Amino acid sequence: MASNVSDIELILEGLVTLTSQSLQHAELEEHFHVIKELGRGSYGSVMMVKDKNTDKMMAMKLLDKKRTTQRGFLMEFSVSFFLSSHPNVIGSYGLAFQTCEHFVFAQELSPVGDLLSLIQAPVGIPEAAAKRCAVQISSALEFMESKGLVHRDIKPDNILVFDKECHCIKVSDFGLTHLQGTAIRPLKGKVPYMSPELCQLAKCDTLEADSSLDVWAFGVVLFCLLTGEFPWRVALPTDQRYSRFADWQNSPIVADPPSPWNRLTTAVLKMFRTLLAIDPKERRKATEVLNYIGESWKTDIPHSSGISLDDTETEISSILTVDTNMEESYSDSAEEDTLSAESFVMEIDDKCQTEDRNLPLYGSASTTGPRLFSLLNERKHAVSKEFSA
Repeated sequence: MASNVSDIELILEGLVTLTSQSLQHAELEEHFHVIKELGRGSYGSVMMVKDKNTDKMMAMKLLDKKRTTQRGFLMEFSVSFFLSSHPNVIGSYGLAFQTCEHFVFAQELSPVGDLLSLIQAPVGIPEAAAKRCAVQISSALEFMESKGLVHRDIKPDNILVFDKECHCIKVSDFGLTHLQGTAIRPLKGKVPYMSPELCQLAKCDTLEADSSLDVWAFGVVLFCLLTGEFPWRVALPTDQRYSRFADWQNSPIVADPPSPWNRLTTAVLKMFRTLLAIDPKERRKATEVLNYIGESWKTDIPHSSGISLDDTETEISSILTVDTNMEESYSDSAEEDTLSAESFVMEIDDKCQTEDRNLPLYGSASTTGPRLFSLLNERKHAVSKEFSA
C-alpha cells in the first residue's frame, strides 16, 4: 500500500525544519581531506573526501548558493536521507552544513562511478548487466512510488555503480524530486529522457508529478544500456526518430520496429511498448521489467543508427539541473503546512529534552555524531517502519 502523500509531506517538512535549525557554517577543509573532484555541473560539484577524524571516505555534494535556494537544498537533503534505507538508493550520512559559497551534504561513495561511464557505443553494456540494472532501478522506483515521490531525473549519470558487473547500483540525485500530484513546470531545454507530455508542456503550463514520468525515463535508460545510444533527441513529432517510434507504437505489429529498435528482440519490444506508452495513463509500472527477465533482450544486429551518447555530451552535462524554485511545489507558505511542520518538530523535541545544539558539526553512522544526525536517523528508522509498503 502506498504511503499517504500528506504524511510523507509532513515528515519531509519536519526534516527540513530540523536541518535548517542546525545548519552550521564550516569550511570543508576543516573536517575533511579533499581527495579529488568526482563531477561538476551548473549546480556545483561532487567531491571525494576523507573524514579527518574517522578516515571514512565519502562523497560530498556542494551546491552553489547562487543557483540553489536553501529551501531547495534542504528538501533534496531530506528526501535523500528519507529514502536512503532502500538498498538501491544512495546512502546518506545525515551530514549537512554550509560554507560561504555552498550548501553541502555527504553521501555514500560509489567506487566505480556512474552508469553512464560504463555504456559503450554502439553496444551499450552486456545484456546480463543490463538486466541486473533493470531489476535494481525498478525496485528503487517502486519504493519511491510507494512513498508518493517522483524522482524526475532518472538518467545513467544519476545511477551510481558499485561494481563493474552492476551487481549493485543505486539511484541518486534527488534535486528535482516532487511529491506525487504536486505541480511541476517545464524545465529549460528538452532532453532524450523527458516524456512526451513534459516536452509538449508550454512555458506557462504545469503538469502534475506522476510516477509515469520516471517510468518513461527508465525505459529510455534501458534502451541506452542495450544499444549504447539514444532512441531520439527529443520526444516530439518534429524528431523523425521519435515520430517513427510513435507510428510503430500505434501499429498492431510489434515485430516490425523502426531502426534502431530492430536491434532488440520481439519479447523486449513488448516490454518497451508498455514502459514507453505515449499516453502516460497506459504506461505500466517500472516493475513490468520483471516479467521479461527470462527472455533474450538483444539481437545479433551490431550496427549503430547514429545517435551515440557521445553525440549529445553537451546536452547530458546540462540535463535537468537543480530546480531553484522547488520550494513552491511543497506549499511551504501555506499556514496549515507550517503548523504541521512545527507540531512535528515539537513532537521530536519533547523526546529529546537533553539536545545540545553546540555539539560538533558532524559524525558518521559509526560514531556518536551531532544531535541532528541522531534525530534524523531516529526518524528515518521510525518512518521506514511506519510507512513501509
